[in-house]
Amino acid sequence: MMPGQIPDPLVTAGSLPSVGPLAGFPATTLTEQLKLAELYRLGTVLSPLMLNRHAKRPFDAIKSEDDDDDERKKRRREKNKVAAARCRNRKKERTDFLQKESERLEMLNSDLKSQIEELKSERQQLIVMLNLHRPTCIVRTDSVKSDEHPLEPRED
Repeated sequence: MMPGQIPDPLVTAGSLPSVGPLAGFPATTLTEQLKLAELYRLGTVLSPLMLNRHAKRPFDAIKSEDDDDDERKKRRREKNKVAAARCRNRKKERTDFLQKESERLEMLNSDLKSQIEELKSERQQLIVMLNLHRPTCIVRTDSVKSDEHPLEPRED
């Protein structure tokens, strides 16, 4: 409706103009009226037995759409099941991998700790040997200097 135009009294706010021979069928929207008009144009006989309780669409059309919806839901559920199984398998594999990696690192840590203890023990033994040797060691002063500076030539 254009601004300033007087509204048609036959068309009220809650109703739509009827569509030709389908005026007797209740339709609340223009889309539903167009669907009914298309069915009528195709020669479909709309008997009360073929219409659902709201008299908007034939039962066969509803069944077909429901079957399609059910099939889509079934396919979606199946795909979701497969995806969920893959996700669970990946999670299980990841958990197993992390468990094995943890065990490997614990063993490595244990081996390194034992190696540290062995090296500490060996160091302690060497210190004891050095301390035992010092009192009996006769070191010349020039050899001590050369040991301190091994790159410098000796002055003999």
